[in-house]
Formats: sequence, C-alpha cells, structure tokens
Amino acid sequence: MDFFRLLSRGTKLDNSEAFAKNDKVVEDEDKITRSLDFFHTHSLPDPDVCEKKQKKKSEPESHEPVIPYRKSKITGPDVPHPITTFQDLANRFQVSESLISRIKFPAPTQIQSEAIPGFLHDRDILASAPTGSGKTLAYVLPIAHILQTQKQNTTNGIKALILVPTKELAVQVLEAFTILTRGSTTFKAKVLTKSLLARLTSETGAKAGDVLIATPLRLVRALAVLDFDSLRHLVLDEADKLFDHAFAPQTDDILAHLRGRTLQKTFLSATLPSSIETLALNLMTAPLRILISPGQAAATVTQKLTYAGSEAGKLLAIRQMLKTGELTPPVLIFVQSVERANALFHELVYDGVNVDVIHGERTETQRRAVVQRFKKAEVWVLICTDVLARGIDVHGVNLVINYDVPQSAQAYIHRIGRTGRAGKQGKAVTFFTKDDVENVKIVINVMKESGCVVEEWMMRLGKVDKKTKKQLKRKPVERDNISTQPRKRTRKNHSKEKTNGTELSAKEE
Repeated sequence: MDFFRLLSRGTKLDNSEAFAKNDKVVEDEDKITRSLDFFHTHSLPDPDVCEKKQKKKSEPESHEPVIPYRKSKITGPDVPHPITTFQDLANRFQVSESLISRIKFPAPTQIQSEAIPGFLHDRDILASAPTGSGKTLAYVLPIAHILQTQKQNTTNGIKALILVPTKELAVQVLEAFTILTRGSTTFKAKVLTKSLLARLTSETGAKAGDVLIATPLRLVRALAVLDFDSLRHLVLDEADKLFDHAFAPQTDDILAHLRGRTLQKTFLSATLPSSIETLALNLMTAPLRILISPGQAAATVTQKLTYAGSEAGKLLAIRQMLKTGELTPPVLIFVQSVERANALFHELVYDGVNVDVIHGERTETQRRAVVQRFKKAEVWVLICTDVLARGIDVHGVNLVINYDVPQSAQAYIHRIGRTGRAGKQGKAVTFFTKDDVENVKIVINVMKESGCVVEEWMMRLGKVDKKTKKQLKRKPVERDNISTQPRKRTRKNHSKEKTNGTELSAKEE
C-alpha cells in the first residue's frame, strides 16, 4: 500500500503512471502506522522540548539526543547563572526529584537554561526563542515547583495567571501542567471555559483554581468575579499577538485591572517586533531579556518557495504533490481566510483526500475535536487559518504548505514552526503568484536570516519598507476563487454548493 492510497479514499485520480516513475512506494502499511506513532505524546511533559537523533556514516545509529545551539543574547542586571542539567534544579533550587523525574528529555534547551533560573530568582522575563524550543516548560516547571513548595499556604484565589491568544493553546498549556504534576493534589490548574465562567458567575464559592489559563476576551468578562488577591505570577504566552491590534484592548483592560499588584511577569514569543518589545519592557521591573535567534525560523525546517502562476496553479500543484508522493502526511495547509479554507476543503474532499478544516467560525467543541483527530492521525491533511499557527504543538508534522503567502514575517515564522519541532526535521513550502510580489519578499528575508539557500532571483527582489509592511498587515491580497471549475458553471451552481453545512458565496466557491 502507498501513501497516496492511504491519503485518498475513492479518489478518481490515476496514480499508476506517477508511481511508475517514482520510487516512493511503501508496501508495508504497518510501517506507515508506526511512523505516525509520534502523535502519542503521553510520556512527554512538554511538546516543545528539543530531542534530535544523531547518526554517523561509519557508526550505528546513535540514540543520544542533540540539542541544537543557537545564537543568544542575555541582558539585564545581575543575570542568574543558567542551568546545564535538570538535576541542577534540585541542587540549586531544591526542586523535588518527583517533579524532575517526570521530565523525560535529557537536558534543558537554551531558553529553559536561561529562563527557569530567572523565574525562580523572581525576575521579570522578556524572552524570544524559535518555535519548538521549549518555551512552555520554561514557565510551567518553575510555577509548578513554587506552588508545590507553598503547600502549607492555604490562601485561596488565583496565584498564577497565564494569558494566551487561542483556546487551543490554553488546552495545550493545561496538558503540560497535568502531565508534569500528575498525581499531585497540591494545586489545581484550570482553563477559563464557558462552563467555568458560568459557575463563577452564578455559584457562591466557585473557584477558578490556583493556576488560571485564559484567552483575553473571556478573561475580561470574568474580571469582576475573579479573586486576584493572591496573584503572584503573570505570564503572557505569544506576547506579540496579545499586544497586537486584535487583542490589545482586552490585554490593556486586564493589565489595568491588575495594576498596583506586585507581580513577577514573564512575556514570551517566537517573534518580538521592536515596538512590542519596547511596550513590554515598560511594564517590567529590571527585566531579564533573553533573545535566542530572534526573528528566525527553526533550523530544522527546510524552506522552499514555489511559483504557482495563478490560483488554479496552486490547486494543480497540490494535486501533483499528492500524485507523486510529496504530500507525506501529516500535513498542515494554511490559507488567509475562513472562506478560502472552506473552499479548499471543498476541492480536496472531492479528490477523496482524508482532510478536515479548522478556523475561527467553527465552535470550540468542533475545533478541539478536529485537533484531537489530527493528533491521532485520523485526519492526515488539515486546512487552517492562522488560528492554528500560534503555539499549537502536534508532534511529527512532516509538511507545512503556505497555500497563501502570510501577511507578515511573524505569521510566516509561526506557521512553519508547526513542523520541525522537538529536533525533528520538517519541510515548509510556500506557493506564490504574481499578486504576491511584495509579500514574498518578507518570506525571502526570513529564509535568509534562517540560513536557507536563497537564489539569485530572490536577492533581486529587495526588501519591503516599513510602510508596505504595515499595509500588508492591514489588508490581505485580493485573490481569485479557489476552484478548478469553469466560471460559468461556478455561477450556475452558486445556490447549490455547500461546505460543512454553510452555503458558499461566489468568493468561497
């Protein structure tokens, strides 16, 4: 059995000729099943931990993980000494052996080496590190240790508040706490869901837990009923997104509500534009500034640009990759809007591809179910908008396709950061057309900064000025419809076409 047959169910495409010229045929279906076993992460406390196998030509395969070294810049008054092993935490900070034993990887990554001692020294931290470098564990571990050592403190109320931009990321952070502190009854971590908010509002004595993980809009609605008297730690994960225009009003309201409290603040992201960095530093006291490969994509991701000519050319390129075995699952495909996500889903479903779609218009339950199905390899190709580009970790994603060129360098870095995680190798392909002349310059610049091979024609395009960057962020490129149907037929069938129970407009078709 080959990848094409597993990807496609009832497809009408003829792949016999393609495989006659291509050796990428896997006859043993069990090999494919085993290759997807990386989705089951029950033994790892943090998906962002870097673990890479090293193989030498003259020696048998080595199972010793190798943590890649990246350029770093650590500044601030009285910078704490980094840790070199997790056992250092027991020796220097009396972190319990039971907590350390649940960390199944051999050594801390650079961000963990620098940030964890800073956190335990009660320092404000502003940190930037590539996607997949272990930022989640860098604050989950010290919070867990601090709250466990305060067992005798029976003070009620929230002690640590973690603000994240998406519900999916909130669930992921909760999973990290759950795995790391499994069996412990010292403290409780909760996500601020609709049901929890309803209980806090209507039930007397309802509690939000010791660690509360929340998105900005929902937290703003709950500020009046939450007890922050015991709050000591504030974490903004994906800080640049939380200070961006979409979340800035809610983030400002939250920070204003917490003003006057003595808090240890930690702001993290893979991308920190200078404007956001300046804003964050103004909110901190004597911060520890940790920059590791700022503005760069993960070194484990192979980046490629593909000229597709037109929107129809993108669809043909996807189908060609499917026929030749290049679309090796699991695959993430990013598009710029909900309408385009539905339209591409509509096209690939008719090709018989095992595909699903996730975006902001699907309910929280639907989004969570889709992500779980993708993690379990029940869905092999997932189409999504940028809702999935921030912080979501799915082990073993082989390929990320930017069907539409992202509108900013930050969006590009976070998108392709869904592959090449935990030291594994990944690939990112970006389709572009004649309409993407300005956008593609942003991608080329990130490729250069990340050490990728940049062809001569890319160098001739030059850089994007600040004014153009702002315009690109505000207004996406106007694109033709995603469809290989003739225009007349598309208009004729307008009233009949549906995707996921939602009638498509002419644009979506």
